[in-house]
Amino acid sequence: EASEKIINHRKTMAKEISDNWYEDFFQGINCELWEKAIPVEVTKQEVEFLLSEFNLQQGQHILDIPCGFGRHSIELAKRGFNVTGIDISATFIQGLNEKINSESLNIKAVQADILSIQINEKFSGALCMGNSFGYFNFDKMELFVEKVSSCLVTGSKFIINSGMIAESILPNLEHYSKNKTYTFGNITMEVNNEYHVEDSFLVSNLVYTKEGKTEEHSYKHYVFTLSEVKRLLKLYGLNTIASYSSISKEEYKPGDQQVYIVAKME
Repeated sequence: EASEKIINHRKTMAKEISDNWYEDFFQGINCELWEKAIPVEVTKQEVEFLLSEFNLQQGQHILDIPCGFGRHSIELAKRGFNVTGIDISATFIQGLNEKINSESLNIKAVQADILSIQINEKFSGALCMGNSFGYFNFDKMELFVEKVSSCLVTGSKFIINSGMIAESILPNLEHYSKNKTYTFGNITMEVNNEYHVEDSFLVSNLVYTKEGKTEEHSYKHYVFTLSEVKRLLKLYGLNTIASYSSISKEEYKPGDQQVYIVAKME
């Protein structure tokens, strides 16, 4: 099978995936799949959770970083908030701008690398959802947190969602190590994960098939413990006030698939 050869090839090349993999990852079938993968109802429920934690008034400014194709930004804007969404993907930002124009949404969509952009505005809340928090090594994560914290007003909250925290990944490593296939509409995605223990990152090798066309992508997630993330946030004045396992606000425990971290700017 061609896809199996690709996966095996990718597996041997895993260590060679560069730290800036995200610069050209989000394009083509890849972007199309992620728009199909998350049901609208899930986004609405997550936004309900976000707003219950932010505790803001309509019209206040929220930062969505990185915003992807803008599912949270759009829903927040529809509920009366001013949103700035930043993402490196030209595909995602172009699609988001089309929605902003057609629906007259109060969103500023910015295509930029979140590590190098100069953010000059101040925000009353910020979110980093959908595993994006582990895209970088520790030094770059520090730079990212510093950038976000510097544009948050005192008392505002930064909410992070990730399935890549060590306490989620490591107890379930056998599950992550198995090859899996998912289908979303007319797109099939084959996934193979490999954990690199010496550097604490998970490499995911993906093969997409759509109407006979195949694309391959690989990405790298650095895996941090919850306490490492909390210490990193604390360095820049962000005190973690809650760690949930779901939007229902149950306490996060080892083995839970997701964590929602709520940190407050002091």
